[in-house]
Amino acid sequence: MIKIIFGGSFDPIHNGHINMALNAQKSLKGDVLFVPAPISVWKDNSVSAEHKIKMLEIAIKDIPGFYIDTYEIDSGNKTNYSIDTVRHFKNKFPNDELYFLIGTDQVNKFHLWKDADELAKLAKIAYFVRPDVKIENDNHQKFDMIKIEGPGIVAASSDIRQLINTEINPEVLLYIIEHKLYVISGLTKYIDEKRLNHSIEVAKLSYQIAKKNGVEKPIRALIAGLLHDIGKAKDKLLLEKTIEEEFTEYKELPLPVLHQFYGYKIAKKVFGIVDETILNAIKYHATGNTNMDELAMIVYAADKIEPTRNFDSTDLIEAMMVGVESGFKTVLKANKEYLEQSNKDFNNALTSNCFEQYLK
Repeated sequence: MIKIIFGGSFDPIHNGHINMALNAQKSLKGDVLFVPAPISVWKDNSVSAEHKIKMLEIAIKDIPGFYIDTYEIDSGNKTNYSIDTVRHFKNKFPNDELYFLIGTDQVNKFHLWKDADELAKLAKIAYFVRPDVKIENDNHQKFDMIKIEGPGIVAASSDIRQLINTEINPEVLLYIIEHKLYVISGLTKYIDEKRLNHSIEVAKLSYQIAKKNGVEKPIRALIAGLLHDIGKAKDKLLLEKTIEEEFTEYKELPLPVLHQFYGYKIAKKVFGIVDETILNAIKYHATGNTNMDELAMIVYAADKIEPTRNFDSTDLIEAMMVGVESGFKTVLKANKEYLEQSNKDFNNALTSNCFEQYLK
């Protein structure tokens, strides 16, 4: 049998890794063994081996021929040389043909690897072609490497950790959010722990609604839900100053809803969010607006009805699961009734226009 050894930090596992492994599996016709490295002392915000393994399990659970081997983690070594890993698998699978999968960027450095000649004899070196990386020497010939070609996915774990890139399995991102890993733990710089927990619930519910209704790229609902309240600034003066300078057309709106515009700014300028559907869902989650798309409707509704709110929202959640727009109208009507009964001020153009369009 053929075994393809795929080592890496997988911190976290993302679609680029999965794509690379799928192309290698298709070309070489073998099982892929993901071999996560121990926690890195060189990376900021790295996570425990336990979290890495769990995220890997989630990412590959439905892919036949994909397996996890924890040899490097179990070794107890802070540094694991690839030659030692390959020797281990040669002893473990003496009758199998071994391949060692690397990226094009590693081809240029391979001659510097520890015992590179022996490694290339024990396992065939296979490299996945990256169009943005040029081969600068003859290592691919010297070590008789096999080229793996296929469509590429632009993703970097560092960008995933900061939410800049969303090329990640939504279920893995959900795990990251639920366990407050990477940048999630740092969101308390902007919102307090209670607000963060609310945002996590909104993210989870938004994703569930989007997925249930077949909304395109439901991972966007996760991001928008998570960041929807990021503008809940502790500094009231900073919030008012931002509105005065950058969102003049909204400065007459009630103070409690102004955070949605500040959140839009932070999501765009600090977190690097460029997807306008995500940004607009954040921008109007408190007031609503006219001509809202599905994502904006979902986040607006999830913010009002997430299950840790102090009322039974079961029926409203079920309405959203049945249909986005119909459910949104149901939630909108319920929210209007609540605002009226509570004598809350919702007499602003955005909310009034939203009610007029969807509740007429």
